[in-house]
Amino acid sequence: MKYLFIAFSLSLVAVYAQDSSVQTTTSVDINGRRVTDGPQIDRTRSANSSETTERMRSVNGRLVPIERVEERVLRSDAGGRTVERIIHRFDANGNPTAPVRETIDEQKRPDGSSTVQTTRYRGDINGSMQLVEKTTTNTQKSGSTETTQTEVQRPTANGIGTVEKKEIVRVQQGNGFHEDATTYRPTGNGGFNVAVRQTTEHTEQGGQSSDNTAEYEAGPEGRLQLHSQTVTNTVTNSDGSKASTVNVFGQNVPGTVDPTGKLKLYEQQLIDSRPGAGNSVIETLSVRRPTVSDPNTLGPAKEISETVCKGNCGSGANQAQ
Repeated sequence: MKYLFIAFSLSLVAVYAQDSSVQTTTSVDINGRRVTDGPQIDRTRSANSSETTERMRSVNGRLVPIERVEERVLRSDAGGRTVERIIHRFDANGNPTAPVRETIDEQKRPDGSSTVQTTRYRGDINGSMQLVEKTTTNTQKSGSTETTQTEVQRPTANGIGTVEKKEIVRVQQGNGFHEDATTYRPTGNGGFNVAVRQTTEHTEQGGQSSDNTAEYEAGPEGRLQLHSQTVTNTVTNSDGSKASTVNVFGQNVPGTVDPTGKLKLYEQQLIDSRPGAGNSVIETLSVRRPTVSDPNTLGPAKEISETVCKGNCGSGANQAQ
């Protein structure tokens, strides 16, 4: 019986280890040397809880926490689930600040629609939790179309008021989709105007995928104008490695001014992700940018960072920013 208990305990440890990961990021300084100045992110997951801790090096070189997020499932059934999330933040020396508590309540309905209400509270100097934000998201499906409407409310001088609305309409098209996301903000007279609109075209074929995202913002006269565009092409290989090229277009290349407002390519990100030894994923980020002397031509690629995730990393390390 003793040996059975030990074997059972070891099996639990193995399962727990499979649901843990450690992610570290290093960058390259101006002299081409690799330095460990990026965050270290530790994650542990189980069926009903998770904990994520992000650490950075302080001015003294010590690895100190900057944020820890704890989640636990309070309810989970066919009708939805309720999750409690506690966010602990720390100052530059690793000392804790006022925590944030979120309650995420999801209600599912037989027709496939759902409602998710997220309520956020922040601790004050007296130790009490004060309401800071309430978000309600309704999702409905009709055929190949999914519509999501979100309303964000925060305390105002006159009580709780709506500060933002957002609608996302996604239409499935074979292996891809078209998505139109519109953000509305108050006008001051009780109405709402369109502030930002983002459209995305996603296509997949074989091991290749493409995302073309355009963002429009309200101009001086209130009309939407094309502000930026991002085109991402990703190739996934049979060994699990991925190579992504992200072309970022903006109205002005840094260091230059174009009165026409036409979009120009001002950055190209090269993201390579590959499986490593010991159940790890290695992701490198390199960037090409134009120079002030030649704003119309991208310069050579320069490695910015390398992120290594060990353990249960899902689809890979998070994309470096």
